[in-house]
Amino acid sequence: MWTWQFELNDILTTLTIVGVVAGAGYRLLIIPLLQQLDSQRMQDNLIFQEKWGVLTDTLKDLKDEIKLSRAERIKAESKQVLLSAKVEALEVRVEDIKDELHEHTSKAH
Repeated sequence: MWTWQFELNDILTTLTIVGVVAGAGYRLLIIPLLQQLDSQRMQDNLIFQEKWGVLTDTLKDLKDEIKLSRAERIKAESKQVLLSAKVEALEVRVEDIKDELHEHTSKAH
Protein backbone atom coordinates (compact mmCIF):
# COMPACT_ATOMS: atom_id res chain seq x y z
CA MET A 1 0.00 0.00 0.00
CA TRP A 2 1.20 3.43 -0.95
CA THR A 3 1.26 6.19 1.64
CA TRP A 4 1.78 9.89 1.39
CA GLN A 5 5.12 10.57 2.81
CA PHE A 6 6.87 13.79 2.03
CA GLU A 7 10.17 14.98 3.18
CA LEU A 8 11.26 18.56 3.51
CA ASN A 9 13.48 18.20 0.43
CA ASP A 10 10.51 17.07 -1.67
CA ILE A 11 8.40 20.03 -0.56
CA LEU A 12 11.22 22.50 -1.19
CA THR A 13 11.94 20.99 -4.60
CA THR A 14 8.27 21.20 -5.57
CA LEU A 15 8.02 24.79 -4.35
CA THR A 16 11.20 25.68 -6.25
CA ILE A 17 9.87 24.15 -9.47
CA VAL A 18 6.51 25.93 -9.06
CA GLY A 19 8.30 29.21 -8.29
CA VAL A 20 10.58 28.92 -11.32
CA VAL A 21 7.68 28.05 -13.65
CA ALA A 22 5.53 30.84 -12.22
CA GLY A 23 8.41 33.35 -12.44
CA ALA A 24 9.19 32.33 -16.02
CA GLY A 25 5.51 32.53 -16.94
CA TYR A 26 5.25 35.96 -15.37
CA ARG A 27 8.43 37.15 -17.09
CA LEU A 28 7.63 35.64 -20.49
CA LEU A 29 3.84 36.11 -20.63
CA ILE A 30 2.56 38.66 -18.16
CA ILE A 31 5.24 41.38 -18.42
CA PRO A 32 5.09 41.61 -22.27
CA LEU A 33 1.30 41.66 -22.10
CA LEU A 34 1.36 44.48 -19.54
CA GLN A 35 3.89 46.42 -21.61
CA GLN A 36 1.74 46.00 -24.72
CA LEU A 37 -1.35 47.19 -22.85
CA ASP A 38 0.59 50.17 -21.52
CA SER A 39 1.83 51.13 -24.98
CA GLN A 40 -1.71 50.76 -26.38
CA ARG A 41 -3.06 52.96 -23.60
CA MET A 42 -0.40 55.60 -24.35
CA GLN A 43 -1.26 55.43 -28.07
CA ASP A 44 -4.97 55.74 -27.27
CA ASN A 45 -4.24 58.75 -25.06
CA LEU A 46 -2.26 60.41 -27.86
CA ILE A 47 -5.04 59.77 -30.37
CA PHE A 48 -7.63 61.06 -27.91
CA GLN A 49 -5.58 64.22 -27.24
CA GLU A 50 -5.16 64.79 -30.98
CA LYS A 51 -8.89 64.38 -31.63
CA TRP A 52 -9.69 66.63 -28.67
CA GLY A 53 -7.34 69.29 -30.08
CA VAL A 54 -9.01 69.06 -33.50
CA LEU A 55 -12.44 69.32 -31.87
CA THR A 56 -11.34 72.35 -29.85
CA ASP A 57 -9.94 74.04 -32.97
CA THR A 58 -13.15 73.30 -34.87
CA LEU A 59 -15.26 74.77 -32.08
CA LYS A 60 -13.09 77.90 -32.03
CA ASP A 61 -13.47 78.23 -35.81
CA LEU A 62 -17.25 77.82 -35.55
CA LYS A 63 -17.38 80.43 -32.79
CA ASP A 64 -15.43 82.87 -34.97
CA GLU A 65 -17.71 82.15 -37.94
CA ILE A 66 -20.77 82.76 -35.79
CA LYS A 67 -19.32 86.09 -34.65
CA LEU A 68 -18.58 87.05 -38.28
CA SER A 69 -22.03 85.92 -39.39
CA ARG A 70 -23.65 87.95 -36.62
CA ALA A 71 -21.58 91.02 -37.56
CA GLU A 72 -22.45 90.59 -41.24
CA ARG A 73 -26.14 90.14 -40.40
CA ILE A 74 -26.13 93.31 -38.26
CA LYS A 75 -24.32 95.18 -41.05
CA ALA A 76 -26.84 93.92 -43.64
CA GLU A 77 -29.76 94.91 -41.40
CA SER A 78 -28.35 98.39 -40.90
CA LYS A 79 -27.89 98.74 -44.68
CA GLN A 80 -31.46 97.59 -45.19
CA VAL A 81 -32.75 100.15 -42.69
CA LEU A 82 -30.68 102.85 -44.38
CA LEU A 83 -31.90 101.85 -47.83
CA SER A 84 -35.51 101.68 -46.59
CA ALA A 85 -35.19 105.21 -45.21
CA LYS A 86 -33.74 106.41 -48.53
CA VAL A 87 -36.55 104.72 -50.47
CA GLU A 88 -39.15 106.31 -48.22
CA ALA A 89 -37.50 109.70 -48.69
CA LEU A 90 -37.50 109.17 -52.46
CA GLU A 91 -41.18 108.16 -52.38
CA VAL A 92 -42.02 111.30 -50.42
CA ARG A 93 -40.02 113.39 -52.89
CA VAL A 94 -41.72 111.69 -55.88
CA GLU A 95 -45.13 112.40 -54.31
CA ASP A 96 -44.12 116.02 -53.77
CA ILE A 97 -43.00 116.30 -57.39
CA LYS A 98 -46.27 114.70 -58.56
CA ASP A 99 -48.25 117.17 -56.45
CA GLU A 100 -46.23 120.10 -57.81
CA LEU A 101 -46.66 118.82 -61.36
CA HIS A 102 -50.39 118.36 -60.82
CA GLU A 103 -50.69 121.88 -59.38
CA HIS A 104 -48.67 123.27 -62.25
CA THR A 105 -50.80 121.53 -64.88
CA SER A 106 -54.04 122.53 -63.19
CA LYS A 107 -52.87 126.21 -63.04
CA ALA A 108 -51.88 126.06 -66.69
CA HIS A 109 -55.38 125.03 -67.77
